[in-house]
Amino acid sequence: PNSPKPTILFLHGFPSSSFDWHNQITYFAGKGYGVIAPDLLGYGSTTAPTSLEPYTFKSMTEDIISILKHCQVDLSSGEMLHFVGHDFGAILLSTLLAYHPNIALTASFVAVPYTPPGVKLDLDAMKQITEKVLGFELFGYRRFFIRENSWQLIDEHKESFFTNLYGPEELMMSDFLPPGKLEAWLRADKRVPYEQWVTPEYKQTRDRIFSKDDSYKGPTDWYKARFRDFLGIDQEVEELGQPRIPCPAMFLQSAGSKMLMAEVKTRTGKFADEYEYHEAPSGEGHFVQLEAPDEVNDILEKWF
Repeated sequence: PNSPKPTILFLHGFPSSSFDWHNQITYFAGKGYGVIAPDLLGYGSTTAPTSLEPYTFKSMTEDIISILKHCQVDLSSGEMLHFVGHDFGAILLSTLLAYHPNIALTASFVAVPYTPPGVKLDLDAMKQITEKVLGFELFGYRRFFIRENSWQLIDEHKESFFTNLYGPEELMMSDFLPPGKLEAWLRADKRVPYEQWVTPEYKQTRDRIFSKDDSYKGPTDWYKARFRDFLGIDQEVEELGQPRIPCPAMFLQSAGSKMLMAEVKTRTGKFADEYEYHEAPSGEGHFVQLEAPDEVNDILEKWF
């Protein structure tokens, strides 16, 4: 911060860390923006609480507000930021905006659209809908993540897990998203070659960030709290009602992505008074900010 341009807050998703924004951090800091990209709770260098209570969205939202204040963003004097969330970070951003509607200049949802707070996702209902539209159960992987010790299997097969999740999108559709597929993949310790964007430097840094034996416990606890125990969701309904996005909103994904239903292109716009949809032309999959960083940076900069 302390720059003439506004500050941008980047919220990473699963199973990432602040480092997955490194291309954006370098670019926007170089352009004079303030940049804040925290490791979210349970990730990277943060603490990983043993109970699930701290993983409620309201609690993590307050963590983020504390980080902003620590970084000398003067919210009390009306300072506002650009917000960017990828994957689970986009879902958290949806609730953050509802609890703190007066601090956002813009909201950018990357790869995962706006997700209204206070909604309990019914896995069985979503199974029927997504199988009908896409031909596979889009959220089947969550059945694995919400199991008590799923993180241990991931931990025992970190390399296999990385090549599956950060691999080509077709692999995600065949061996990650449908139920049982990821677990079978890990138990067989399957691997595929890295995508073109995975440099030795990137892989070494990521391996170091996830080097602890329980690196994936905190990340999977997000799923248990939100999608198994529904912690804090009734409180969101009570306190927030049915909020709208309080600022101009954008949804950005890879042009080549095929794993989401077509309606995601318009979903965020239903909750915003001002909305734009963008695609990164050379992006193929879910981690668009890593695959097509120059295009993502260009889209974000024009949007800001």
